[in-house]
Amino acid sequence: CWSRRVIDEEVQDLENQLNALEDMIGGREEKRFGPTGELLTLQDTCHTVTAGKYDYEVCIFGQAQQKDLGQVSGTSLGNWKSFSIDKESGMRVMKWEGGQKCWNGPQRSATVYVTCGAENKLLSADEPDTCRYELHMESHIGCDYQYYQRHLSNAD
Repeated sequence: CWSRRVIDEEVQDLENQLNALEDMIGGREEKRFGPTGELLTLQDTCHTVTAGKYDYEVCIFGQAQQKDLGQVSGTSLGNWKSFSIDKESGMRVMKWEGGQKCWNGPQRSATVYVTCGAENKLLSADEPDTCRYELHMESHIGCDYQYYQRHLSNAD
């Protein structure tokens, strides 16, 4: 026969396990890893692309940087801010904000637009406005049913 104390201890142990699992995936309510958990496989990874005389590096849940070619450190483009899905295009959008302030301008920021692809890699980097950087990336996280409907369903 189970005593009330033993049952309470078992319930507490199960609640602790559940809380640990929720913390690991970003919490019960918070969507840290995206609406369907797509960023879980990319957490703490960094991706680099060379554009012109710079290397651009973005680290998921970390920092984004612009570095002179071959250098280890560089100019901060900001810290991880958010992940969203654009309602019109369905494209995944990652943002870094609060980077190094530009001379006579705003703080630097970076936005990464993700499209469907087999590899996780940055494809390009550009500075369309002063100290505002746009990068394009391909990744499996951009491959969903919405992408299929927009790009592949007509090919059948």
